[in-house]
Amino acid sequence: RFKTSVLMGSILGDMSKKAKGPGAVSLESLKAQLEGTELLAKRPDGLDAFVCTHHGTFHCDEVMACVMLKCLDEFQSLPILRTRDAAEIDKATIVVDVGGTYEPEKQRFDHHQKTFTETYSEAYSGIKLSSAGLVFKHFGGKVVEALCGPLEEKAKAAIVAKTYDNLVRELDALDNGVQVADEPRYRIVTHLGARVGRLNPSWQEENSPEVENQRFKEAMLVAAKELCDIVGGYAQHWLPARSLVEEALHKRKEVHPSCEIMTLEQFCPWQDHLFDLEEEEEEYRSPLVKYVIFQDSRAGWRVQAAPKTRGSFELRQGLPSAWRGVRDDELSKLSEIPGCIFVHAAGFIGGNATKEGALAMATKALE
Repeated sequence: RFKTSVLMGSILGDMSKKAKGPGAVSLESLKAQLEGTELLAKRPDGLDAFVCTHHGTFHCDEVMACVMLKCLDEFQSLPILRTRDAAEIDKATIVVDVGGTYEPEKQRFDHHQKTFTETYSEAYSGIKLSSAGLVFKHFGGKVVEALCGPLEEKAKAAIVAKTYDNLVRELDALDNGVQVADEPRYRIVTHLGARVGRLNPSWQEENSPEVENQRFKEAMLVAAKELCDIVGGYAQHWLPARSLVEEALHKRKEVHPSCEIMTLEQFCPWQDHLFDLEEEEEEYRSPLVKYVIFQDSRAGWRVQAAPKTRGSFELRQGLPSAWRGVRDDELSKLSEIPGCIFVHAAGFIGGNATKEGALAMATKALE
Protein backbone atom coordinates (compact mmCIF):
# COMPACT_ATOMS: atom_id res chain seq x y z
CA ARG A 1 0.00 0.00 0.00
CA PHE A 2 2.88 2.35 0.79
CA LYS A 3 4.33 1.82 -2.71
CA THR A 4 0.98 2.68 -4.24
CA SER A 5 0.66 5.84 -2.14
CA VAL A 6 4.13 7.03 -3.10
CA LEU A 7 3.28 6.42 -6.75
CA MET A 8 0.06 8.35 -6.32
CA GLY A 9 1.92 11.24 -4.76
CA SER A 10 4.44 11.46 -7.57
CA ILE A 11 1.77 11.63 -10.24
CA LEU A 12 -0.78 13.78 -8.44
CA GLY A 13 1.43 16.65 -7.35
CA ASP A 14 -0.63 19.81 -6.97
CA MET A 15 -3.67 18.34 -8.72
CA SER A 16 -6.92 20.02 -7.78
CA LYS A 17 -9.23 19.61 -10.77
CA LYS A 18 -11.65 16.75 -11.20
CA ALA A 19 -12.95 15.30 -14.44
CA LYS A 20 -14.30 18.03 -16.70
CA GLY A 21 -17.40 16.05 -17.55
CA PRO A 22 -18.68 12.66 -18.62
CA GLY A 23 -16.78 10.95 -21.39
CA ALA A 24 -17.94 9.93 -24.81
CA VAL A 25 -18.75 6.48 -23.40
CA SER A 26 -21.42 6.17 -20.69
CA LEU A 27 -22.59 2.95 -19.08
CA GLU A 28 -25.76 3.12 -21.17
CA SER A 29 -23.92 3.65 -24.45
CA LEU A 30 -21.36 0.96 -23.60
CA LYS A 31 -24.12 -1.53 -22.79
CA ALA A 32 -25.85 -0.69 -26.09
CA GLN A 33 -22.53 -1.15 -27.89
CA LEU A 34 -21.94 -4.53 -26.26
CA GLU A 35 -25.48 -5.74 -26.86
CA GLY A 36 -25.06 -4.85 -30.53
CA THR A 37 -21.65 -6.51 -30.84
CA GLU A 38 -21.65 -9.59 -33.03
CA LEU A 39 -20.12 -12.62 -31.28
CA LEU A 40 -18.78 -15.11 -33.80
CA ALA A 41 -17.78 -18.76 -33.59
CA LYS A 42 -16.50 -18.75 -37.16
CA ARG A 43 -15.10 -15.95 -39.28
CA PRO A 44 -17.28 -15.16 -42.30
CA ASP A 45 -15.55 -14.85 -45.65
CA GLY A 46 -14.43 -11.29 -46.27
CA LEU A 47 -14.24 -10.26 -42.61
CA ASP A 48 -10.79 -8.76 -42.09
CA ALA A 49 -11.25 -6.56 -39.00
CA PHE A 50 -12.23 -8.19 -35.71
CA VAL A 51 -11.27 -8.71 -32.08
CA CYS A 52 -10.22 -12.26 -31.25
CA THR A 53 -10.25 -14.24 -28.02
CA HIS A 54 -10.58 -17.95 -27.25
CA HIS A 55 -13.69 -20.09 -27.26
CA GLY A 56 -14.73 -22.44 -24.46
CA THR A 57 -14.98 -21.52 -20.79
CA PHE A 58 -14.46 -17.80 -20.36
CA HIS A 59 -12.86 -15.98 -17.46
CA CYS A 60 -13.11 -12.44 -16.22
CA ASP A 61 -9.77 -11.31 -17.64
CA GLU A 62 -10.62 -11.71 -21.32
CA VAL A 63 -14.19 -10.54 -20.70
CA MET A 64 -12.91 -7.31 -19.15
CA ALA A 65 -10.24 -6.98 -21.84
CA CYS A 66 -12.93 -7.05 -24.52
CA VAL A 67 -15.08 -4.55 -22.59
CA MET A 68 -12.18 -2.11 -22.34
CA LEU A 69 -11.45 -2.43 -26.03
CA LYS A 70 -15.11 -1.71 -26.78
CA CYS A 71 -14.72 1.66 -25.04
CA LEU A 72 -12.29 2.76 -27.75
CA ASP A 73 -13.16 4.15 -31.18
CA GLU A 74 -10.76 1.88 -33.06
CA PHE A 75 -12.41 -1.31 -31.75
CA GLN A 76 -15.94 -0.18 -30.96
CA SER A 77 -17.60 -1.45 -34.13
CA LEU A 78 -15.61 -4.66 -34.51
CA PRO A 79 -17.17 -8.11 -34.03
CA ILE A 80 -15.57 -10.54 -31.58
CA LEU A 81 -14.44 -13.92 -32.86
CA ARG A 82 -14.00 -16.62 -30.21
CA THR A 83 -11.70 -19.31 -31.58
CA ARG A 84 -8.46 -21.20 -31.02
CA ASP A 85 -7.77 -21.65 -34.74
CA ALA A 86 -4.27 -20.25 -35.25
CA ALA A 87 -4.95 -19.31 -38.88
CA GLU A 88 -7.99 -17.27 -37.87
CA ILE A 89 -6.20 -15.70 -34.92
CA ASP A 90 -3.47 -14.47 -37.25
CA LYS A 91 -6.03 -12.49 -39.26
CA ALA A 92 -7.42 -10.56 -36.24
CA THR A 93 -7.02 -6.83 -35.73
CA ILE A 94 -6.28 -7.42 -32.05
CA VAL A 95 -5.98 -10.64 -30.02
CA VAL A 96 -6.50 -11.11 -26.26
CA ASP A 97 -5.91 -14.19 -24.08
CA VAL A 98 -5.09 -16.55 -26.93
CA GLY A 99 -2.45 -16.97 -29.60
CA GLY A 100 0.60 -17.70 -27.48
CA THR A 101 2.39 -14.39 -27.98
CA TYR A 102 2.75 -10.99 -26.40
CA GLU A 103 3.62 -8.50 -29.11
CA PRO A 104 2.03 -5.12 -28.37
CA GLU A 105 3.33 -3.63 -31.61
CA LYS A 106 1.21 -6.24 -33.43
CA GLN A 107 -1.68 -5.95 -30.95
CA ARG A 108 -1.19 -9.47 -29.63
CA PHE A 109 -1.93 -9.78 -25.90
CA ASP A 110 -1.66 -13.34 -24.60
CA HIS A 111 -0.05 -14.27 -21.27
CA HIS A 112 -0.16 -18.07 -21.24
CA GLN A 113 3.26 -18.72 -22.80
CA LYS A 114 6.01 -20.02 -20.46
CA THR A 115 8.28 -17.11 -21.31
CA PHE A 116 5.76 -14.51 -20.15
CA THR A 117 6.82 -12.59 -17.02
CA GLU A 118 5.28 -9.13 -17.54
CA THR A 119 3.86 -7.24 -14.55
CA TYR A 120 2.15 -3.87 -14.37
CA SER A 121 5.09 -2.29 -12.58
CA GLU A 122 7.78 -3.12 -10.03
CA ALA A 123 5.26 -2.40 -7.26
CA TYR A 124 3.29 -5.49 -8.39
CA SER A 125 6.20 -7.87 -8.88
CA GLY A 126 4.32 -10.85 -7.44
CA ILE A 127 1.42 -10.65 -9.89
CA LYS A 128 1.85 -11.34 -13.60
CA LEU A 129 -0.54 -9.67 -16.00
CA SER A 130 -3.57 -11.43 -17.43
CA SER A 131 -5.18 -10.31 -20.68
CA ALA A 132 -7.10 -7.67 -18.68
CA GLY A 133 -3.87 -6.27 -17.25
CA LEU A 134 -2.17 -6.33 -20.64
CA VAL A 135 -4.96 -4.39 -22.32
CA PHE A 136 -5.13 -1.97 -19.40
CA LYS A 137 -1.37 -1.44 -19.38
CA HIS A 138 -1.42 -0.43 -23.04
CA PHE A 139 -4.85 1.21 -23.34
CA GLY A 140 -5.79 2.19 -19.77
CA GLY A 141 -5.30 5.91 -20.27
CA LYS A 142 -7.53 5.93 -23.34
CA VAL A 143 -10.17 3.85 -21.57
CA VAL A 144 -10.23 6.24 -18.60
CA GLU A 145 -10.64 9.29 -20.84
CA ALA A 146 -13.33 7.57 -22.88
CA LEU A 147 -15.31 7.04 -19.67
CA CYS A 148 -14.48 10.29 -17.85
CA GLY A 149 -13.98 12.87 -20.57
CA PRO A 150 -10.93 15.12 -20.92
CA LEU A 151 -8.66 15.06 -17.86
CA GLU A 152 -5.50 16.80 -16.79
CA GLU A 153 -2.60 14.41 -17.25
CA LYS A 154 -2.00 14.11 -13.50
CA ALA A 155 -5.66 13.39 -12.84
CA LYS A 156 -5.77 10.79 -15.61
CA ALA A 157 -2.62 9.09 -14.30
CA ALA A 158 -4.13 9.03 -10.80
CA ILE A 159 -7.34 7.34 -11.96
CA VAL A 160 -5.39 4.86 -14.11
CA ALA A 161 -3.24 3.93 -11.10
CA LYS A 162 -6.24 3.55 -8.78
CA THR A 163 -8.17 1.50 -11.35
CA TYR A 164 -5.34 -0.96 -11.76
CA ASP A 165 -4.76 -1.17 -8.02
CA ASN A 166 -8.41 -1.72 -7.10
CA LEU A 167 -9.92 -3.52 -10.09
CA VAL A 168 -7.58 -4.88 -12.74
CA ARG A 169 -4.95 -6.20 -10.32
CA GLU A 170 -7.58 -8.47 -8.78
CA LEU A 171 -8.38 -9.95 -12.20
CA ASP A 172 -4.68 -10.48 -12.91
CA ALA A 173 -4.18 -12.21 -9.57
CA LEU A 174 -7.25 -14.43 -9.95
CA ASP A 175 -6.31 -15.56 -13.43
CA ASN A 176 -2.74 -16.32 -12.37
CA GLY A 177 -3.69 -18.17 -9.18
CA VAL A 178 -2.34 -15.60 -6.73
CA GLN A 179 -4.13 -15.87 -3.38
CA VAL A 180 -5.22 -12.71 -1.56
CA ALA A 181 -3.54 -14.11 1.58
CA ASP A 182 -1.29 -17.06 2.38
CA GLU A 183 -3.88 -18.69 4.64
CA PRO A 184 -7.26 -17.04 4.00
CA ARG A 185 -9.79 -17.83 6.71
CA TYR A 186 -12.70 -17.93 4.25
CA ARG A 187 -13.39 -17.77 0.55
CA ILE A 188 -14.96 -14.80 -1.20
CA VAL A 189 -17.41 -16.14 -3.77
CA THR A 190 -19.23 -12.96 -4.81
CA HIS A 191 -16.36 -11.07 -6.46
CA LEU A 192 -16.45 -10.00 -10.11
CA GLY A 193 -14.48 -13.01 -11.32
CA ALA A 194 -16.89 -15.38 -9.58
CA ARG A 195 -19.96 -13.62 -10.94
CA VAL A 196 -18.57 -13.75 -14.47
CA GLY A 197 -17.56 -17.38 -14.05
CA ARG A 198 -21.07 -18.40 -13.03
CA LEU A 199 -22.37 -17.18 -16.38
CA ASN A 200 -20.62 -20.06 -18.15
CA PRO A 201 -23.08 -22.82 -19.08
CA SER A 202 -23.13 -25.53 -16.42
CA TRP A 203 -22.51 -29.17 -17.20
CA GLN A 204 -26.28 -29.75 -16.99
CA GLU A 205 -27.23 -27.09 -19.51
CA GLU A 206 -27.43 -27.31 -23.26
CA ASN A 207 -24.21 -25.96 -24.72
CA SER A 208 -23.14 -24.82 -28.16
CA PRO A 209 -20.98 -22.04 -29.63
CA GLU A 210 -24.10 -19.88 -29.84
CA VAL A 211 -24.98 -20.43 -26.16
CA GLU A 212 -21.38 -19.78 -25.12
CA ASN A 213 -21.25 -16.55 -27.07
CA GLN A 214 -24.55 -15.32 -25.67
CA ARG A 215 -23.29 -15.98 -22.14
CA PHE A 216 -20.03 -14.22 -22.99
CA LYS A 217 -22.05 -11.16 -24.01
CA GLU A 218 -23.95 -11.29 -20.71
CA ALA A 219 -20.61 -11.45 -18.90
CA MET A 220 -19.38 -8.37 -20.76
CA LEU A 221 -22.42 -6.43 -19.55
CA VAL A 222 -21.63 -7.38 -15.94
CA ALA A 223 -17.98 -6.36 -16.35
CA ALA A 224 -18.96 -3.11 -18.08
CA LYS A 225 -20.99 -1.95 -15.09
CA GLU A 226 -18.11 -2.70 -12.74
CA LEU A 227 -15.64 -0.81 -14.93
CA CYS A 228 -17.90 2.23 -15.33
CA ASP A 229 -18.84 2.35 -11.65
CA ILE A 230 -15.23 2.18 -10.48
CA VAL A 231 -13.65 4.55 -13.00
CA GLY A 232 -16.56 6.99 -12.80
CA GLY A 233 -16.41 6.90 -9.01
CA TYR A 234 -12.76 7.89 -9.00
CA ALA A 235 -13.37 10.78 -11.39
CA GLN A 236 -16.51 12.18 -9.79
CA HIS A 237 -16.00 11.39 -6.09
CA TRP A 238 -12.48 10.29 -5.21
CA LEU A 239 -10.53 13.12 -6.88
CA PRO A 240 -12.66 15.97 -5.50
CA ALA A 241 -12.51 14.47 -1.99
CA ARG A 242 -8.73 14.26 -2.12
CA SER A 243 -8.56 17.91 -3.12
CA LEU A 244 -10.72 18.92 -0.14
CA VAL A 245 -8.55 16.96 2.30
CA GLU A 246 -5.33 18.36 0.85
CA GLU A 247 -6.70 21.90 1.08
CA ALA A 248 -7.65 21.29 4.72
CA LEU A 249 -4.15 20.01 5.46
CA HIS A 250 -2.64 23.13 3.89
CA LYS A 251 -4.81 25.35 6.10
CA ARG A 252 -4.56 23.47 9.39
CA LYS A 253 -2.23 26.03 10.96
CA GLU A 254 -5.00 28.60 10.49
CA VAL A 255 -7.32 26.32 12.47
CA HIS A 256 -5.01 25.75 15.43
CA PRO A 257 -1.33 26.66 15.99
CA SER A 258 -0.49 23.05 16.86
CA CYS A 259 -1.41 21.95 13.28
CA GLU A 260 -3.03 18.92 14.92
CA ILE A 261 -6.62 19.91 14.10
CA MET A 262 -7.96 19.92 10.54
CA THR A 263 -11.28 21.41 9.41
CA LEU A 264 -13.12 20.16 6.32
CA GLU A 265 -15.20 22.98 4.88
CA GLN A 266 -17.35 20.35 3.19
CA PHE A 267 -17.74 16.79 4.45
CA CYS A 268 -16.16 14.07 2.32
CA PRO A 269 -14.58 10.65 2.95
CA TRP A 270 -11.25 11.73 4.43
CA GLN A 271 -9.41 8.92 6.19
CA ASP A 272 -7.76 7.19 3.22
CA HIS A 273 -6.82 10.53 1.68
CA LEU A 274 -5.30 11.69 4.95
CA PHE A 275 -3.11 8.60 5.17
CA ASP A 276 -2.15 8.80 1.49
CA LEU A 277 -1.13 12.44 1.79
CA GLU A 278 0.79 11.84 5.00
CA GLU A 279 2.73 9.02 3.37
CA GLU A 280 3.52 11.16 0.33
CA GLU A 281 4.59 14.42 1.99
CA GLU A 282 6.65 14.89 5.15
CA GLU A 283 5.03 18.27 5.82
CA TYR A 284 1.67 16.51 6.30
CA ARG A 285 3.01 14.20 9.00
CA SER A 286 4.96 16.83 10.95
CA PRO A 287 2.97 16.82 13.14
CA LEU A 288 0.21 14.29 12.52
CA VAL A 289 -3.41 15.43 12.54
CA LYS A 290 -5.18 14.21 15.68
CA TYR A 291 -8.69 15.63 15.18
CA VAL A 292 -10.83 16.37 12.12
CA ILE A 293 -13.79 18.78 12.28
CA PHE A 294 -16.64 18.66 9.76
CA GLN A 295 -20.33 19.47 9.44
CA ASP A 296 -22.79 16.61 9.76
CA SER A 297 -25.92 15.96 7.69
CA ARG A 298 -28.16 17.81 10.17
CA ALA A 299 -26.19 21.07 10.23
CA GLY A 300 -24.40 20.23 13.46
CA TRP A 301 -20.63 19.78 13.69
CA ARG A 302 -18.51 16.75 14.50
CA VAL A 303 -15.02 16.32 15.89
CA GLN A 304 -13.51 12.95 15.02
CA ALA A 305 -10.24 11.47 16.23
CA ALA A 306 -7.91 10.25 13.51
CA PRO A 307 -7.08 6.53 13.59
CA LYS A 308 -3.53 5.62 14.56
CA THR A 309 -3.08 3.63 11.36
CA ARG A 310 -5.16 3.09 8.23
CA GLY A 311 -8.29 1.08 9.04
CA SER A 312 -7.43 0.82 12.74
CA PHE A 313 -9.82 1.31 15.66
CA GLU A 314 -6.89 2.54 17.75
CA LEU A 315 -6.73 6.34 17.84
CA ARG A 316 -3.86 8.79 17.71
CA GLN A 317 -5.56 10.58 20.60
CA GLY A 318 -9.14 9.91 21.64
CA LEU A 319 -11.49 12.48 23.11
CA PRO A 320 -11.13 12.83 26.91
CA SER A 321 -12.26 9.78 28.85
CA ALA A 322 -14.32 11.93 31.23
CA TRP A 323 -16.51 13.05 28.30
CA ARG A 324 -17.17 9.60 26.88
CA GLY A 325 -20.79 8.50 26.94
CA VAL A 326 -21.96 11.91 28.25
CA ARG A 327 -24.53 13.98 26.36
CA ASP A 328 -26.12 17.42 25.92
CA ASP A 329 -26.22 19.86 28.87
CA GLU A 330 -24.36 17.49 31.15
CA LEU A 331 -21.51 17.30 28.62
CA SER A 332 -21.50 21.09 28.11
CA LYS A 333 -21.25 21.61 31.85
CA LEU A 334 -18.54 18.99 32.28
CA SER A 335 -16.42 20.30 29.39
CA GLU A 336 -17.27 23.97 29.95
CA ILE A 337 -18.05 24.21 26.22
CA PRO A 338 -21.53 25.40 25.11
CA GLY A 339 -23.58 23.45 22.58
CA CYS A 340 -22.17 19.97 23.20
CA ILE A 341 -24.35 17.14 21.87
CA PHE A 342 -22.46 13.91 22.64
CA VAL A 343 -19.18 12.07 22.85
CA HIS A 344 -19.20 8.41 21.83
CA ALA A 345 -18.40 5.90 24.56
CA ALA A 346 -15.31 4.81 22.60
CA GLY A 347 -14.06 8.41 22.41
CA PHE A 348 -13.55 8.46 18.66
CA ILE A 349 -16.18 11.08 17.78
CA GLY A 350 -18.22 13.85 19.37
CA GLY A 351 -20.74 16.46 18.31
CA ASN A 352 -21.49 20.12 18.91
CA ALA A 353 -24.17 22.48 17.64
CA THR A 354 -21.61 24.89 16.17
CA LYS A 355 -18.31 24.84 14.34
CA GLU A 356 -16.77 26.97 17.09
CA GLY A 357 -17.97 24.50 19.69
CA ALA A 358 -16.50 21.53 17.82
CA LEU A 359 -13.18 23.37 17.53
CA ALA A 360 -13.28 24.14 21.25
CA MET A 361 -13.80 20.44 21.98
CA ALA A 362 -10.84 19.46 19.81
CA THR A 363 -8.68 22.20 21.32
CA LYS A 364 -9.46 21.17 24.89
CA ALA A 365 -8.90 17.50 23.97
CA LEU A 366 -5.33 18.36 22.94
CA GLU A 367 -4.52 19.77 26.37
